[in-house]
Amino acid sequence: PSPSPSPSPSLQPPVAADKAIDFTQVPATLESAYDRLDSDAAIRPTSIKVGSIWGRSAQAALLSAPVRTTLDPSVQASEKKKAFDLIDALSRTGSLSFDTAELHVLIAATHRFDDSLMATVVQTNVNPIEKLERSSLIIGSIIHNTQAAALLHESQRERVAKHWAPALLK
Repeated sequence: PSPSPSPSPSLQPPVAADKAIDFTQVPATLESAYDRLDSDAAIRPTSIKVGSIWGRSAQAALLSAPVRTTLDPSVQASEKKKAFDLIDALSRTGSLSFDTAELHVLIAATHRFDDSLMATVVQTNVNPIEKLERSSLIIGSIIHNTQAAALLHESQRERVAKHWAPALLK
């Protein structure tokens, strides 16, 4: 495989001095990239709101069947407290570090078309897949901290640059 191009400074996610990504700044970085690179202004930030009642699937033992329960807000608060108490106990109140941990961040965006899908394809003769590819490249270049060209197979770079996303591949 060919070496990946170095990330463009304007597309890099916010990185603190210790080389960790500041996830609180990712939405603003994405919005800035949308403004610069999405000529159609089709990508919009999306807010995700969770419901007040959550579901949980748990197993009492490894071979037992999963049991699904619902958690109302008071049970959620109790379970959250138990989780933090467990972290506190495992880390001996912060004196032991966790060498390995995972943080899952959910970022949502909506790609909007001015017309219906059929009108976009038939009346305006626009391929919606190409528009979605451009949106995916904008988001992917920020999330993966690389240039959009590195996210494309080499055989596709010319097509993308020529037809619909030249600014992304500079």
